[in-house]
Amino acid sequence: MRADKECLDCCRKKAAGLLEQYHVSEFVRALVVLEVDKVLAETGDKSAPVLMAEVLSVVEKYLPVSDAYEIPKQKYNQILMEWEEAVRTEVLEQKDRFLAGIQCAITGNYIDFGAMSDVNKEKLEELLQNRRKTVLDETELENLREEILHAKKLVYITDNAGEIVLDKIFIQVLKEMNKTLEICVLVRGVPVLNDATYMDAQEVGIAELVKVVSNGTDVPGTPLDKISEEAFAQIDSADLCIAKGQGNFETLRGCGRNIYYLFLCKCELFVKKFQVERFTPVLNNENRIVQFI
Repeated sequence: MRADKECLDCCRKKAAGLLEQYHVSEFVRALVVLEVDKVLAETGDKSAPVLMAEVLSVVEKYLPVSDAYEIPKQKYNQILMEWEEAVRTEVLEQKDRFLAGIQCAITGNYIDFGAMSDVNKEKLEELLQNRRKTVLDETELENLREEILHAKKLVYITDNAGEIVLDKIFIQVLKEMNKTLEICVLVRGVPVLNDATYMDAQEVGIAELVKVVSNGTDVPGTPLDKISEEAFAQIDSADLCIAKGQGNFETLRGCGRNIYYLFLCKCELFVKKFQVERFTPVLNNENRIVQFI
């Protein structure tokens, strides 16, 4: 899905924020801005996550850091692991565990330092406390429930660190629903923004629960033409996929595969295009979605 003008502005702001964070000299700042502007002047049909990866690559040429979001990733992994048992207990106590699990998983999509600059623990707590009020498209919810019950293989495409603890709880519910279901979790190939990597999956225990595969790319999404052969083969052989987050939506939108997108509308572009309020949850299937223009 081609990047909008708002996405280009977001890429510039993200680069500027990192330059500010690392207190670079005016000379280095000028070099980075020049290269970033060049990248964003030649967008073609690239999606916003692909452009973001290119912009971050420029920044990292001049900054002595390979994982600029390592600290917030560790922070939110730790926070959610501390809350994990209580949240899981609440989910398992519900009559409809599938609904409770998906409400839990989508709430975790708040932890997104790519789409937002104001992520905070207090707002996350508020959203989690109110997660039972989460309203999803009932038709798609029942379509997904039915497909899970009859599927042989599911690929669960993750988004952010911290969030993956709540994904883990949902995955445990899915495994209970269909005990023969093969589940493969995809994570990012290398650190990018606060997206989850294989190391994060190991840290929170998902790797002990299901097969975890790195997608082999530094893009904060899942562009099928850039991911590893193994990751592509996993998607290609799946009955269905669940793709978390805006970045996965932006890179997979239009692929025509049986993908259920699950995310919160966080940035102004998504709020405007879906015509909803900020933090509105979205559950849509790739082959039926019509409202995103």
